[in-house]
Amino acid sequence: MSKIKLLYQVFSNPKRLRRLLSFNNPDSYLTEIGWFNAFESRFPVNEHNNPIPWVTYSFIDFIQARLKKEHSVFEFGSGNSTFFYAKYAKKVVSVEHDKEWYDKIVQSKPENSHMIFCELVRDGEYCRIPLTLKEKFDIIIVDGRDRVNCCKQAINAVSDTGVIVLDDSEREGYNEGMDFLKDKGYKQLPFSGISPGLFYRKSTSIFYRPDNCLDI
Repeated sequence: MSKIKLLYQVFSNPKRLRRLLSFNNPDSYLTEIGWFNAFESRFPVNEHNNPIPWVTYSFIDFIQARLKKEHSVFEFGSGNSTFFYAKYAKKVVSVEHDKEWYDKIVQSKPENSHMIFCELVRDGEYCRIPLTLKEKFDIIIVDGRDRVNCCKQAINAVSDTGVIVLDDSEREGYNEGMDFLKDKGYKQLPFSGISPGLFYRKSTSIFYRPDNCLDI
């Protein structure tokens, strides 16, 4: 179901809208997790308006408890997620294809983060950026563009104990990338549910092997 159709169903039904708004109280779960803060600001933030990734809350709960200061993170795409991962990990390297967005984030990025601008060409340099860095990452986040090819290239840049995270893994268009990872011996652990400020159900998946850095 599209966002527009879902919003129409909510706002065209007064009873449903009143019920949704009733959750905007100090004791509700949506308030507790900061969902209304994200909805109103149109940015992924928590109950304290601190930056969080635009992924499912179930994944955020899981990864936040397992991130360690010795972990190195690479992410395809940047934003509030960059600030979130930098807070808990040793370092974060992000590649961004949107020059305007890159210029905005790079001005205030965390000290332990590094940003790379790369124009987007399908199956080109963008998906291969982590390989050019000549190092292995503990966690690779695939949350930018060209995600199937990013998944395929990530296996050559992830450490022996590393994991690969794919956001929006419920989308059929990413099946090729997920099947590729599974064929390479990775298992999939999906985290489904809602995400900051959004109504619809989505999924964020971790692809892992035995003896991984998240102790899965």
